[in-house]
Amino acid sequence: MSLADAIPDGAGQISCPHLAMLVQSADELHPALAAFYSLGASRNGWLLHRSLPGGLAADRAGLIAAGLDVEALEAAERLALTEVPVTEPPERWAEPFLPLIDQRLGDGYDAVWWSRFPVGVTGREFDVALDYDRAWDAAMHGRRAVSLCLYVVGTHGSEAGAAEQLAAMHDGVLRATPGGAELISGRAY
Repeated sequence: MSLADAIPDGAGQISCPHLAMLVQSADELHPALAAFYSLGASRNGWLLHRSLPGGLAADRAGLIAAGLDVEALEAAERLALTEVPVTEPPERWAEPFLPLIDQRLGDGYDAVWWSRFPVGVTGREFDVALDYDRAWDAAMHGRRAVSLCLYVVGTHGSEAGAAEQLAAMHDGVLRATPGGAELISGRAY
């Protein structure tokens, strides 16, 4: 299925899907993000990407290499690339972004389409990411949004185990494919 099939028209306006996507390697990351942001832009979405501190330039280059017209989207104020405040506790992680999101939604965008840096599917990093994802989801509740959390399976994780844990807090879990995405659990929107 394509991402457009997994996230049909109206998502973010009539529901606020919080999705997870499993990628097999870092090579799949920026193509998956570029497809997600392109879909959001085509649906009058305002786009927000959150990078780890020091990772902004690499994410920008990766998105451009994957075919996203970052410069045009930024010039039109349709895309914001930001670094996240990783030293903040989960319950305050979304705070710096909420006024900006509310402003952009007030400017006439149908929804905010946001994603972030990838996280592995095992160990403390995974557990901490889930705490932050829960807090972000709570902060976005009631706002028009489509959220995509990326997780890298690689050779060290169990896709089935990760999908099961992610399904407990995400509306749908997708697997990145060369042509788009495959729904693993939950529902397509």
